[in-house]
Amino acid sequence: MSPPESVAYEQPLNERMRLLLRVEFVLRNLHDSIGGDEVWHHRAAVTHLLDLADLLTRSDVRAEVIKELERLAGILTIMQGAPEVDRARLQDVLDQLDSEVDRLHRVSLPFAQALLESDMIGQLRKRHNLALGNCDFDQPAYRHWLARPVAARQRDIAAWTEPLAGLGSATALILSLIRQSAAAAAETAQLGFYQRSLDANQPHQLLRILLPPGSPYYPEVSAGRHRFSIRFVRYCDRGKPQPADEDVAFRLMCCSL
Repeated sequence: MSPPESVAYEQPLNERMRLLLRVEFVLRNLHDSIGGDEVWHHRAAVTHLLDLADLLTRSDVRAEVIKELERLAGILTIMQGAPEVDRARLQDVLDQLDSEVDRLHRVSLPFAQALLESDMIGQLRKRHNLALGNCDFDQPAYRHWLARPVAARQRDIAAWTEPLAGLGSATALILSLIRQSAAAAAETAQLGFYQRSLDANQPHQLLRILLPPGSPYYPEVSAGRHRFSIRFVRYCDRGKPQPADEDVAFRLMCCSL
């Protein structure tokens, strides 16, 4: 596998985008875990499912995802009249948005229902946020489940994750469209600091900061409705990270759709 051309750091600019990025993060890690057949793969998968259960029970994720799909569909529908638009491609995207909305409306039960019906998952959730709260001696049922055949564990995980397929595909579509809404512009942070104003009348959703893989710096972002600032910090293994003391070249995407 070739190395990435750049490392992307993302900063959400509203609460809905923050929620979607969290859903994407957990689902991506869950997907990476469920493909394996070792016990540690399935431990990781259950941990990610517990994180997702917490997220889904604290927020009305389905409603927020549907609102964002409908918002994007409304904006893209208006663009159909623009002369430079590829109408066939745009119609394909609109059809995808409509399909995802219909799919989510057909889901009659909460996304986490299959998880919540498992007594073992319920017991694990009670101690999930305690440091090492789910050790083997604390959760004998979990220890028993982990000792079951691989195929049995995989069947259970598949049953728990299947209802999440619609959420995953809808989230992926939304974030893909938003990430593609801006081109990367070359910028320079003088002595490691960069600041820029935002048009409060434009619905900015996401900042993407792109650095080469070998960069010694990472960005710390402070963002509000009217402006944002980026301070680049040098990564260090020990001690307090130090702000950059030189100009830092990077690429910036202000995603707005």
